Amino acid sequence: MAPRAAGVDDEIRALYHGPFAEFVAARNALAKRLKKEGDAREAEVKELKKPSLSAWGVDQLFAREARAMAAFVGAGERARAAQRKAAAGGDPKPLRELLATIRGEVGRLTARGVELLAETEKAPGEAIVERLRTNLEALALDPEVAPVAARGWLDEDLKPPGFEVMAALQVAASRGATLPRPASAGTSASQASRPRSAPAPASASSPARDAAGRGRDTPVSRPSAAGGKGGAQPAPKPLATVHRFDDAKSAAAARRERADLNRLERERRAHRDRLAAELARAEREARDRRAAADRAEVDAADADRRAVEARARAQKAKDLAAAAEATADEARRALAEAERS
Repeated sequence: MAPRAAGVDDEIRALYHGPFAEFVAARNALAKRLKKEGDAREAEVKELKKPSLSAWGVDQLFAREARAMAAFVGAGERARAAQRKAAAGGDPKPLRELLATIRGEVGRLTARGVELLAETEKAPGEAIVERLRTNLEALALDPEVAPVAARGWLDEDLKPPGFEVMAALQVAASRGATLPRPASAGTSASQASRPRSAPAPASASSPARDAAGRGRDTPVSRPSAAGGKGGAQPAPKPLATVHRFDDAKSAAAARRERADLNRLERERRAHRDRLAAELARAEREARDRRAAADRAEVDAADADRRAVEARARAQKAKDLAAAAEATADEARRALAEAERS
């Protein structure tokens, strides 16, 4: 039974990868054949929904750009794994690189999807293009969509990746970015940028010592025991105020990042609401047209049935007429025979 189920799955995938206008007829034909074969999945196939145009655009990418879509979905899986590692303290660089790759592929695949839609349907409008792009983003970034990505077809548009998903990816990708240390008061910009491993030569005079009244010829203090004879002076420890400044700056950066994420989420929600309203209107129109098409299909089936019945009645009438003519011929022959005798 397992190979048969796999075969039905392949046939379902072929339905969604096939021509948009022929979906309903192909689905009904498959359901009819499965019913004739006694396959239990006939009811499942009969209930399959015709995809939206933007979902079908992704289906065409799965069908005609299979290698690129497999690489794209794989990049999304690796990005989610890299996000978990970065959140646990790992290197965020692989996640940043994967997110950059995904962004580039979303743009490229969206453009290719528009080309495929234009080849078989009319050129898609902005709303359809945006839903196509959202479908691709969800396939790559939303872990809940993994089963849909694995089966390789969509029957409806996907929801955009949620705020939690996008925030987790953004925070993990930006993790580990270091802020430059501010120079302490009394330290020049050139001194602040000097590497710690390159202290000033011991023979150089110190302005601080000169200000304190110590002469140019004042001997340099001996190195500590830890430094050893002739060793370099250890770098001075940063002041606690520098740590507090860094912490405040990090907190401000985090607040700005949260504000940016909140703003992006508000914009995404507003955009999603506009698309949802347009989608609702389009779906209502699609339902009305689908209902009209179903009624027309029923009427056509009734017309076909009536035509078959009419042809059967006509054939029966022809048969009766032929029988009557045969009876009449027999009567004529009998009459002629009687007249001759």
